[in-house]
Amino acid sequence: MNYIIFDLEWNQCPSGKENENKKLPFEIIEIGAVKLNDKLEYVEEFHQLVNPTVYNELHRITRDIIMLDMKDLKKGKKFKDAVTDFFEWCESGGEYIFASWGSMDLTELQRNCKFFRINHSFAKPLIYYDIQKLYSIDSSDGKTRVSLETAIDELELVKDIPFHSALSDAVYTSKVMQALHFEQVKQYSSIDTYVIPKNSEEEFTLNYGNYTKFVSHGYPDKDVIMSDGKILSTRCVICDKKVRRRIRWFSTNQKMYYCLAQCEKHGYIKGKIKIRKTENNQFFVTKVLKLTDEAGADTIREKQRIARNKRRERRHREKLRHESEM
Repeated sequence: MNYIIFDLEWNQCPSGKENENKKLPFEIIEIGAVKLNDKLEYVEEFHQLVNPTVYNELHRITRDIIMLDMKDLKKGKKFKDAVTDFFEWCESGGEYIFASWGSMDLTELQRNCKFFRINHSFAKPLIYYDIQKLYSIDSSDGKTRVSLETAIDELELVKDIPFHSALSDAVYTSKVMQALHFEQVKQYSSIDTYVIPKNSEEEFTLNYGNYTKFVSHGYPDKDVIMSDGKILSTRCVICDKKVRRRIRWFSTNQKMYYCLAQCEKHGYIKGKIKIRKTENNQFFVTKVLKLTDEAGADTIREKQRIARNKRRERRHREKLRHESEM
């Protein structure tokens, strides 16, 4: 298994969001990647400039960050040829898995492929390594996110090439990956959900040891989601037995739902459902069930108390408004 640590630079509409192509808010203009083998040893690298066809002028933010201008980009390949070369390079040497700093690059790669009608078969589910997340798990609290340059500084790695080019950022990301206690954190892979399961048969649950993550298929109406028994079900992340909910699913903002369950053998399980929306206006769910302790259970109880108080306050305001209109 090889690891493809890649980075993308992209441009956006130079005249503002209101004038952008809604199907392509970010157009890829540079692809850089480093290939590591299963021992995290350097194998080779890939670099290609992309000649843009949607946005023919650099946005001021892009222009200030990257070290390229439109004359440089015009010398590059069209996206179809550039990304075809990239995929062929990825596949040379056998099976591979993507890795990147953060989650945006893989999403934008797929969005650009869709826009330019590149028929590439991405894995389902599309599992990858978010090195920014793994660095936080390895060296911090697992929640804090720092910049790539900050990570390089904290690891006291040599900064001998400039940041903010696709290849150099891919190189730096690969160096951070090599510096991780990778065998200890590699179980915490990430799931890209730019393309969601087509139906219930394609839905999947991944087990990360002390928590599970489930990704649903799409629903036309989000109100239907929270009546689906499969969505609401709670199972122990250790023994996989169905467990009793101590606190039923409740909402905090119509997009986030929480619950508290308990396994007789393994203790409390806290649940979190996040309702998200795809580009074609379907709704889907990511559900995380995680082993927790009494303190974690108290956190869910407190969220429920706050949510109840907010509902009471809202009903009270509505009652006063109704009475004032009578």
